[in-house]
Amino acid sequence: MSAPSGPPLPPAGPAGAADPADSGRHAPDDQRAEQVVTDLNGGDPPTAVDPRTTMRVAWRLLRRDPVAYGIAWVQWVAFHLIPVPIGWAFKLVLDAVTGDAPALSPWAPLVVLLGLELARWVLLVSAAVQWHGAFIGWLTVPRVNMLRSLTTAPGPAAGRLPGSSGEAVSRFRDDAQDLGLVLDVWLDISGAGLAAAVAVAIMLAIEPGVAVAVVLPVAAALALARWLGPRLRAWRRASRQATAEVTGFIGDAFGAILAVKAAGAEAAVNRRFTAINARRAQAARVDQVGTQMVQSLSGATGELGVGLLLLFVAASVRAGDFTVGDLGLFTTYVAVLANLPRWAGRLGAYHRQADVSVARMAALMDDGVPERIVAATPIHLRGGPPPLEPDVLGATAGDPLTELRVDGLTALHPSSGRGVEGVDLVVGRGELVVVTGPVGAGKSTLLRAVLGLVPRQAGTITWNGEPVDDPSVHLVPPRAAYVPQVPRLFSEALRDTILLGLPGDRLARALFLACLDEDVATMAGGADTIVGPKGVRLSGGQVQRAGAARALVRRPELLVVDDLSSALDVETEARLWDRLLDGGVRAALVVTHRSRVIGRADRVVVLDHGRVASG
Repeated sequence: MSAPSGPPLPPAGPAGAADPADSGRHAPDDQRAEQVVTDLNGGDPPTAVDPRTTMRVAWRLLRRDPVAYGIAWVQWVAFHLIPVPIGWAFKLVLDAVTGDAPALSPWAPLVVLLGLELARWVLLVSAAVQWHGAFIGWLTVPRVNMLRSLTTAPGPAAGRLPGSSGEAVSRFRDDAQDLGLVLDVWLDISGAGLAAAVAVAIMLAIEPGVAVAVVLPVAAALALARWLGPRLRAWRRASRQATAEVTGFIGDAFGAILAVKAAGAEAAVNRRFTAINARRAQAARVDQVGTQMVQSLSGATGELGVGLLLLFVAASVRAGDFTVGDLGLFTTYVAVLANLPRWAGRLGAYHRQADVSVARMAALMDDGVPERIVAATPIHLRGGPPPLEPDVLGATAGDPLTELRVDGLTALHPSSGRGVEGVDLVVGRGELVVVTGPVGAGKSTLLRAVLGLVPRQAGTITWNGEPVDDPSVHLVPPRAAYVPQVPRLFSEALRDTILLGLPGDRLARALFLACLDEDVATMAGGADTIVGPKGVRLSGGQVQRAGAARALVRRPELLVVDDLSSALDVETEARLWDRLLDGGVRAALVVTHRSRVIGRADRVVVLDHGRVASG
């Protein structure tokens, strides 16, 4: 299902053969080489939530801006109701022309008919413009809440993230839209239902038997749409999962293109891509066929209704009991009734799809509660974001580091099951503390546990003597900044992937401290050079130094570094540490094997099998 594509098309005439509301707002997803190609879909997808939960989430989203929704509701209900007086004006025109109403001039009802059509055009434009603004708000609320939970909620976020970036993108893009479409279709089902009720009442007053015959196909179509509902939910879930797998594979294959070439895995990548695309095509085909089947009910219902109408009124027309104007009115109202199963089908389809989408979005929230997706949150759709707070800028840390103390820290890495046990360490202001040890000793896990990036089973952490209950929230810039072994860079200008919203006057010093200033001077675009996904256009050493610059630009009290020198040559590493230790940082907690850094350390903690061997 693509994003809404702008204003709908104009109305097709009094018979309502093509509903303009349907054409814009609701636009329908050799052995060495094989080792390089892995399954990018991590874990089982979330199952669908209870439909009542989806209703509650959608209702809370509506209440975020009830005025905007109320305006949209009035406009779209009026839009769907206008064909009712259009049908009556059409009847008057035909009766006047055929002489069934000899006292009535055809010109007056014809002017009314044209005026109603013109009013429908005007209302359509107004409603589409107002709806678009409201729809953007419906999409923004869950996206902001998901992003805020991943970036600021207590505890590590890694366990909530899906296995591939494509899956995450799909939840932010497609799943948020599915929830918004529920509110959207409520507008149309309200209007279509009310218009159908009025039309049936008028037809019953004119010819009850014919009215009942015309209503029968509508009832059958509504029953079919209800029967297809649960199947649509399963088909949509399979289609979403397959689409996310393809998207994630494309991103990972592009980011690892050098590894693919070095392993001679081009053919294997192509086979893998072909296979998952075939699965996606099959899943999407089933999903779209089912969705289009429901959405095509209107045409079939309308044609069958017209056929039954002509069959039942033939005798009445011959007897003079049913005028040409009545026939024109009934034909127009058949189209009005035919809209109802279409919107009812879409209501069921969108709700089933949203059941899956709400579950997928809730899995990204720190507490997993679906209602939190649409919780109250400030959103700046106009005028830009608010100014950064002083603490975010790092102008004042509030509580400058005196001492960071870790006592009895025990933590396990979620993926490997290995970790550290009973680790103690202290980092004082102006100190360099080095953590070293053999591969697999738990060095990286220790740093990540101190920062709250992996779960802590036991132990305490204090900052200046004050307990830190949740380091993932407390030990962030400007208190602490982290440089992982492989920094993840945005595919943006080097300047932007380092600053991440901070003022540009901080960039030069950060580039100098990270020994990246000379590299930037040789780049054709300078600091505006686009680094590509994951920094693919930079060397490994440049990626690491860009990550260091991103941490240093925040002027942290404590710099936490995980083996920064792993991709640096000896000379560059020596210059970098000289700059950092000679006034570049206030305190540092570093994982390294390099003797030059270890020799300058105030304390050295040696880990072995997750325990402190010395230090």
